[in-house]
Amino acid sequence: MTIVAFQDFKFKEEDNKVKCVFMKHYFFYVEKETLAKISAFKIDEDSLEFDASQKTVTNKFNRLLKIGFSNLINVFGNKTIYIHRDSSIPLLGSNEFGIVDRGTNLIEVKPLSLCNLDCIYCSVDAGKSSKKKTDFLVEPSYLVEEFQKIASLKKNPVEVSINPQGEPLMYSRIVELVKELKKHAQTISMNTNGLLLTEKLIDKLVEAGLSRINLSLNTLNKETADKLSGAVYPIDRIKKVLGYCEGKIEVLIAPLIVPGYNDSDIKEMVEFCKGKYRMGFQNFLSYKKGRNPVKAKSMDWFFKLLRKHESELVNSAEDYNIFDDTKIPKPFKKRQMIEATVICPGKYSGEFICVAQNRCIVVSGNLNIGERIKIRIIRDKHNIFKGLIQKS
Repeated sequence: MTIVAFQDFKFKEEDNKVKCVFMKHYFFYVEKETLAKISAFKIDEDSLEFDASQKTVTNKFNRLLKIGFSNLINVFGNKTIYIHRDSSIPLLGSNEFGIVDRGTNLIEVKPLSLCNLDCIYCSVDAGKSSKKKTDFLVEPSYLVEEFQKIASLKKNPVEVSINPQGEPLMYSRIVELVKELKKHAQTISMNTNGLLLTEKLIDKLVEAGLSRINLSLNTLNKETADKLSGAVYPIDRIKKVLGYCEGKIEVLIAPLIVPGYNDSDIKEMVEFCKGKYRMGFQNFLSYKKGRNPVKAKSMDWFFKLLRKHESELVNSAEDYNIFDDTKIPKPFKKRQMIEATVICPGKYSGEFICVAQNRCIVVSGNLNIGERIKIRIIRDKHNIFKGLIQKS
């Protein structure tokens, strides 16, 4: 008898298949008939039990895992690429996942791209109504390993910003990730919509080393909150959770001002936060592939609006001890011609991620995985690369 069990897996019987749930929000199926070819088996929520030797089960089940991960999807049905240290996918070069260093002592960490809200203003097109065809999920130990390399180059104390193009609390290993990142950073902040925050989780995150919660709370008006989030947003429960944070962890309330929706709610937000939470208002900006429910207003309009209330509502980088710092060298520059390997699908239909010199480069075209192509770099800012395919 051999028992197969993994920390991040749950197993569920569904008709003639076994649903293999990975890190809570992702899954693939294995036919019972396929498992029976290994040996007779039993299904438990936390494990599979086979009537065969460990060597036989390990060899055959590992092959099934490899096939399963190539068919991994998330709860919205999107194909999901699991990025781990043996995936040949670097964690630098993309803004969708991995690590982004913008030349300061603040390093962004992006472990996933899945979100549990469907905000009408989302700049990265996350959530249920997204036009994305592919999502990304990163192995925690791989993230920490690559983060440590970058953090070691910095001269100032490092802050980690867990700032994915999704909701970080949907990352099932978030507490472990915070704990391991804290070993290499002075401060860890996390951007969240707050829906999954509980008193128990707050305690775990604080114990793991989380320094600050950056909460995307845009209004205290229930109707407006529901409209903006594209879902039922539990204002009262969020307030209760915020109250529990007091004295335990710093909270920054970061409302996004969407003209015509919540620009009249600023005074109420200021009064709610005064003396308890830091505030950092943001102006809604239009993005080509984001959701744009209204026309963006100028920054002059935005600052004039805030001056009616309090002068300290807009924070600078220095307020958080963020300074210019050592930049990661760029292996290639804008307009440079390079060769790269197509490694996996990109975020949208027709997009692909290519790899060269330990960097990801996003390109668009009709390509095949594994293909070698020539690319002209058309974006290189902050080690985030985009390329244009060059015909031979």
